[in-house]
Amino acid sequence: MSERIVASSLLIFGLLTLALIINMTTLQSGTRSLAPAPLAVAAANSHATLNANDLDQTKQFVLLNANPNAQTASEVQRELKALGYAPGSSNGTVDLKTQAAVMAFEYDNGLPMTAKADASQLQRLLLGLGQSVAGKHDNARVPTTDDAGHVMRTVQQSLASLNYDPGPIDGKYGSETSRAIRNFELDNNLPETGRVSGRLIDAMAARMNRS
Repeated sequence: MSERIVASSLLIFGLLTLALIINMTTLQSGTRSLAPAPLAVAAANSHATLNANDLDQTKQFVLLNANPNAQTASEVQRELKALGYAPGSSNGTVDLKTQAAVMAFEYDNGLPMTAKADASQLQRLLLGLGQSVAGKHDNARVPTTDDAGHVMRTVQQSLASLNYDPGPIDGKYGSETSRAIRNFELDNNLPETGRVSGRLIDAMAARMNRS
């Protein structure tokens, strides 16, 4: 009887050990399948300094390895905030204010306005690529995406509602819209820029709420 009990105990112990080994193997396999953390995100968190010899390889790797997800958008928001562009929260939710802040950064650096908080935008912010390509685009300071057009139309509609004539509500950035923005900024103690920005969105929302 005792031999039978010992044999049963050994069998149960063996089965438990086998199950444990299978579980550990599965977990290790799952860990290996995870994608590596984007280099762009790692650089943002560590504030690492990139030397000139590594710059070209880093540019390529950031584009290939960073994904336009909520984490990337959150890093874009943090970098914009550090540069004084007032994107709102840094939770990765890309709202109108974040898009306007992105457009302000793009405008200041002579880039096409996309309103995109994606991996390419993060690359420009982290590696300082904005100034290096300023003025080299045919569509510099022009809304070139549906998102940017939507932001511009929203700004134009808000300006019109507040009795600042932005011209046609067409999502384009022209002299009439720029002049209307400047007039609004002057009347509301904002720096005179004539462009879309996160601060402009905040100020217009406050004015419309008071109205």
